[in-house]
Parts: sequence; structure tokens; C-alpha cells
Amino acid sequence: MNLKNSKFFKRIQELRHFSKDKIRMEREQRTPVTRALNMAFSEQPHREDDWLTPSQSSLTRNPPQPDAISRSQQAMSPRRRIKKLMKKKSMARKRIPSPPYRMVAGQCPVEDTIMPALKAAAETKLQGYIQLNNRCYRVQCPSRPTVCVSHPEGERTPSETKSTICVSNSRYAMIGKISKTLGFKLVKESKLWNILWSDSFPGVELFKNMKRFQQINHFPGMIEICRKDLLSRNLNRMLKLYPHDYKIFPKTWMLPADYGDAMNYALNHKRTFILKPDSGAQGRGIWLTNDLKTIGAHERLICQTYIHKPLLIDGYKFDLRVYTLITSVDPLRIFVYNEGLARFATNKYVEPTPGNSTDLYMHLTNYSVNKRNSQYELCDNDDCGSKRKLSAINNWMRRHNYDVEEFWTNVDDVIIKTVLSAWPVLKHNYHACFPGHDKIQACFEILGFDILVDWKLKPYILEVNHSPSFHTNEQVDREVKRPLIRDTLNLVSTVLADKKQIMREDRKRVKQRLLKVKGEPPVTRPRLNAGSTSKGKLDIKTANNPEGTANANANANETEPKATEEAPLAQQIAWEEGHLGNFRRIMPPPDASKEDYYTRFYGQTNQVSIFAETAASKKREDLARKMRLQIEEKKAKQMQMLNGKPKKDPRKRSIVMLPRAVREKNRMTVFRLKENWTPGFISDAEERLRHTWLHMRTEAIKTLKIAETIYYNLYECGTLTNTDMVVFPHLYHNLQHGFDIRDNP
Repeated sequence: MNLKNSKFFKRIQELRHFSKDKIRMEREQRTPVTRALNMAFSEQPHREDDWLTPSQSSLTRNPPQPDAISRSQQAMSPRRRIKKLMKKKSMARKRIPSPPYRMVAGQCPVEDTIMPALKAAAETKLQGYIQLNNRCYRVQCPSRPTVCVSHPEGERTPSETKSTICVSNSRYAMIGKISKTLGFKLVKESKLWNILWSDSFPGVELFKNMKRFQQINHFPGMIEICRKDLLSRNLNRMLKLYPHDYKIFPKTWMLPADYGDAMNYALNHKRTFILKPDSGAQGRGIWLTNDLKTIGAHERLICQTYIHKPLLIDGYKFDLRVYTLITSVDPLRIFVYNEGLARFATNKYVEPTPGNSTDLYMHLTNYSVNKRNSQYELCDNDDCGSKRKLSAINNWMRRHNYDVEEFWTNVDDVIIKTVLSAWPVLKHNYHACFPGHDKIQACFEILGFDILVDWKLKPYILEVNHSPSFHTNEQVDREVKRPLIRDTLNLVSTVLADKKQIMREDRKRVKQRLLKVKGEPPVTRPRLNAGSTSKGKLDIKTANNPEGTANANANANETEPKATEEAPLAQQIAWEEGHLGNFRRIMPPPDASKEDYYTRFYGQTNQVSIFAETAASKKREDLARKMRLQIEEKKAKQMQMLNGKPKKDPRKRSIVMLPRAVREKNRMTVFRLKENWTPGFISDAEERLRHTWLHMRTEAIKTLKIAETIYYNLYECGTLTNTDMVVFPHLYHNLQHGFDIRDNP
């Protein structure tokens, strides 16, 4: 039975149409005051015509004509009604929202374009009242302006869409909570996020797949200053280039390459040395020694001279954790947070001796080390505790008549020079990973600089942390790290990139490439040229003065369109200067007199890659090898003098030649013993292991083509025998036809 033809189904359809018509008639017959109040208290934008009744709005748009009136009175289909509603919403989005509705005594202003009859009708019909708190108010309905937003060409405005952030790769819950309070939406890594916050260095694939509106909190290549061995190599290289300017770190050697140099220095200077793993963290594997001969000749360590006279507060040694934000590497822009942490040792300091060199709670200031000591002090007061704020250190310096401004100027100088030591690698890696980021910077990074201060108030760089800890176990951590995260998210220029517009442009570019349509040339951002000192000065002044960016580039190259090049960079600089929060800019330096001083450090043009072997590195390794051999010989002689017997070299095997008759007799004896020999117990596990090793050996021979290489060499020397030709006929056949059997599979 077909239900659509039944009377019951038809009756249900009639009731549905009747109820829809009744609701529509009630909606049209509502009073204008009730309709205006519903629209006034709603958050949706409305047009001017929405404040009138349907008949009035139709008369306002079109003069009263018989045909138009008859058409408006016709019933509208649901599909056409939905299309009309969607059209109204799209038109309303393009208009500026009006000021908030207010209830004051007065009449509703009606546009002068309305016919006098309709105006009088509106004035008479919109005399509605509302009662609040035992008082009557007349409702005033302000008209909606229809002015469209227009921006000058080339000018960007902050994106109106809600920015998103992904913190799934971070173990700190504080970052997600602060992001929510700032209006960010937390999303997964698979979504189109605006910011990705990660605790570790991301892979190259992530950099390659990033969109032009996305940012990540790590720069590619920042490991050049975040690993102890690479930081030491870069600073030593800069020290050779600028010996008077780069005395910002303790004298450092990388073992075992610099083993000979370190031993020569130790022979001429009676110093204490601190040894660290080349890639360690949190104070693991650090120890002190006065004798470098106790170090193994093949150990990979970082050896530094120990600063035996540090600045002490209340008798304790301390270091400074200075939080630094890098928002751009080309041009280089560095910001330092005005608040940080001072981490104290938990035992009072005494100059190192062989008796106290093992007391790590005295000589190390790492929080991960000292928190295990029972003397670790928790204090909410700024002037006590094993962890204090930098503002408390500044107050202590002022009370003891130290020049705080000069001290922080020196700290800023150390930070700038440390970053400049790896600037060529940072610039190269950034442009290689992000060639198309022309709207905003693709990266930003918070670095934790560990600064040690000596008794002369001179700062020394100890290490740089690419992912400083954001745990908030103590009150002082919460007071420092929460504002730091908030000010960082406010400072980065994420909102300057319009996600929807960039995605439309990317889709258009992909479409042009697929259809082989020649589009407009890509707009490139002006880059800092490290090969020219004058250009380096130009970019420093440009980054320091955003208003003069266009003039500077016009002088450098008058043929380039300045509007397309300077707009993104100038707006980023203006945004950062207006949202500093508790940050201060140190690069470009605020003092214009220091621009020329730092410009000359950009001139690292013809430097060989630090990853490649150079003549100096080879010579250093040869000297270190000779020094190791001399030390081993000296130790062997000392052992010989103590024991009275020459020590045998285990690498040399003693060979004794017996007479022929004796050897033959021994052979026959062994042969007779083997006649009654029975095999012993063979373990199944050992047999499987032996088969596995044999299989691995066979696979290695096949993979490395050892047999083919030997056969080729014998063939080239002409020493192949007939047996070789018979056993390996395919190899001989290939060589006869001129094939290289070492390369062919």
C-alpha cells in the first residue's frame, strides 16, 4: 500500500501547511514595537528595512505599484525564502555594526528617503514603551549605517578570524591556559593552526609543509648556539676574528680535538677546570678537576676554565636566567624580558679545592641539582629563597651602589654577540626552509640565556637553552613565567596574517601553475645582505625606524616597488613596537651610536662551513694525536720503572718458531687425540645466534659487493686464474663486455 496516496498522509500534510501559514501570519501581524525589541536585544546585525514591517519595507524599496504589490502578496516557497534569508545575512556581514541600543526618551529616527506617509506611519506606530525598575522608557531604534569598510591599497589590518594554537607537543599546561585567556582556540596538530608550540626541535618536513600564515616557536638551525659543543665552536671562531670583542665566555676547549691545547694550557696555568658533556642538560655529568691528566684521551667533553671569583649574594653563588625572544633573523630582531630568575646554590661558596670539588651544591646553580638538597629554601619574599626574581637582584645591586643600567647593557651585549655568532647559519636555514613566507615571520623563539657574573660585575655566557622550563612549582615561577608567555603571544605578529586570504591566494597560485597560466611575479620581502656592510647598516636602521623603511629602500634600489616590499616588514615592526609589554628591544639597538659597532659582526661572508673539516681542524687533530701518543709512552715508562719489568704491548703477538721435527710430532699427537674425540654439548640458542651472524655476514658481503670488488681488482691486475673464471663465469662475462661489476646490481 502506498502511504503517500492515503487520506491519513494527506491530512498530515494539510495540517503542516496550515501550521506554517498560521506562524507566518502571526509573525507578520506582530506590532512594530515587539519586532524592534526582538531585533534590538539580539546580537545579529540587521538592515534598515528590518526595523519596518514587511509591507513598509517593500514600499520603501520600491514605490507602490500594483504589479509589485500583487507579487509581494503571493506566497513564497520555502526554498526561495531560505535563499532570501541567506542573502540578507551575507549583506549584513559587509556593514559596520551600529552603536549599542539604548533606551531613552525620544522617537525612532526614520530616513528622509522614506515617503512622508510611511514616515508618519512609523512615527505613530513605533510609540512603544518598556517598563524596567518601575519606570517606563520609550524605545529608540537607531538606524543601521550601510557604509562599507575600505582600506588603502597595500595596507594590512589584523585578521578578524579567531587565531588558533596547537600545544599538543608541549608538556606545560600553562601555555594552553594562557592562550585561551588571550582568545586563541586550541586545536590539534592536524588542523590549520596559526601557532605551533613545541618543546623540541621540529623536523624538516614540518617546516616544509607550513603555510604562509603559520608560525612555530623554533628557528631552524638554532641548535648552533643551544648545544654546548656548537656554541663553543662558534664563540671560539668569533674570538679568532674579533679577539677584543668576544671575551664574553670562559676559555673553552672541545675534547678530544683540543686535548693538546688544553694540556699545554694546564701545564702553564694552575687553574681549576669544569668539564661538561657536549650535549648534556640539567647539570648531568658535570664535574670539577685540577688535573686534566685524569681525563680519558678519547672522551667527548667540553672543558672550561672555572670562574673561581663569582659575585656572591649572602655568601651563595648564583647565575641569571635571562629570557630572550627572537622574532626575526633577517633582519635580526631580539627582545629581552625585563623579569627573569636568579638561581642560587644551596651551600655557601668556598673557592674550589681538591677537598670540596665534588660538592655540586656549592659549585653548580642548576635548579634540577639543588632542589634535591635539604638546604633548598622556599620563600615568597623577594629577598630570600634559592630562586629569586631579577627585580630583587636589581634592588640588591642598587643597595650596594652598583650601576644597574651599565650591568644590563653588558648583559644585552653578551646576548647579541652570542646570537650573531650563529647568524649566517640561522639566516641560511630560515630562507631555505621558508622561501615563500612574505606576510609574517614563520618562526619565533624564547631562549633561556644562563649568565654568570664575576666579582667585577662582568657577565659571562654559560649556555643557551632552546626550550627553557615553564614549570610553575613555586610562586616566583608563576610571577615570572605567566606574564612572559602572555607578552610573547601578544608580541608575535600572528594576527597580521589573514588566513582566508592567504589560502585563497595559494589556491589561485596552484591553479595557475596547473593550468600553466603566467601570473603576477611573487612579492619578496627585502632581505639583509650579509656580504655588504653598507647594506647591513641600512637594514639595521630600517628595522630600528619603521617609518623610514620606504625611504631607505628607495635609495638602495629605486626600481623596486616599495609598497609591496615594505608593507609586511613595516607593519610587523610597528606591531612589535606597539605590543612590547614587559619586553625591551636590544637588536636593533635603541642607541643609534651602536649600530655601526654591531654591523661589522655581520661581515662573516667567506667563512667556511663550521661542519666541514678545515686545515686548522686537521692540524689540531694531528697535534692532539701526537700529544696522546707522548702521554701514553710516558705512562708506559713510569709503569716500567715502578714494576721493574717492561710492559708487553698487548697489540703485538709473540711468535715462536719450533723445529720441524717437533712440529710434526705435535701434529701427530693431536691427530691421535682427535680419533677418540666426541663433540660436546651445543646450545640451541648459541647455534641460532651463530646462524644469525653468518646470515648477517653473508648479507653484508652481498650489500658491500666485496666479492665483486676483489674480482675486479684481480681482473685489472691480470692475476685471474682459470678456477676464478669457472667459479664466477657471470662476473668474467660482464668484465669482458666492459661492464663495471662494482656498480651494477
